[in-house]
Amino acid sequence: MPTRIRTISIVIVLVAVWGALVPFVGPSFDYGMGDVPAWTWTERRLTGHLLPGLAAILGGVMMVGSRAQAWRRLGAGVALVGGAWFIIGPVLRPAWAGRGDGMMMMGNSVWRQIFVSLGYHSGTGLVIAALSAYGLGVLTAEARPVRQGAPPVAAGAEAPSADYDREHASVG
Repeated sequence: MPTRIRTISIVIVLVAVWGALVPFVGPSFDYGMGDVPAWTWTERRLTGHLLPGLAAILGGVMMVGSRAQAWRRLGAGVALVGGAWFIIGPVLRPAWAGRGDGMMMMGNSVWRQIFVSLGYHSGTGLVIAALSAYGLGVLTAEARPVRQGAPPVAAGAEAPSADYDREHASVG
């Protein structure tokens, strides 16, 4: 397995662990969203943090833990879904939680709201989604074997014939 995929997978898992646990531990060091105390289980924390974090963790582990290329690509896709969930989950939440449960205030100042929003949802999801999409591209590119000495083949084009190697073999 290439070092790039291993590194991407580890970073995905670490960022996903952060995203899954930050609402539970963040209030302990004054990095909270709302007034819910640390280590309090709520539906919002389950669906907005823990589940997408677990999805991204599972995807990252699949990327690094499997020898099968298809499983590693599936893992990148699962991590991508987890990252996207971090980003769009807070926006879609009122659809299942009801109208009275709007967006939560995340601090007194504008800058605090920006940093908490990035650390809790948008930034976390963006890092996971970007890394897993990059990993998916790398894994897809690895899946296509390239014959030594043959020119690259465009998608949908015919590969060079077996005579190509004999015709273009170097004389020496």
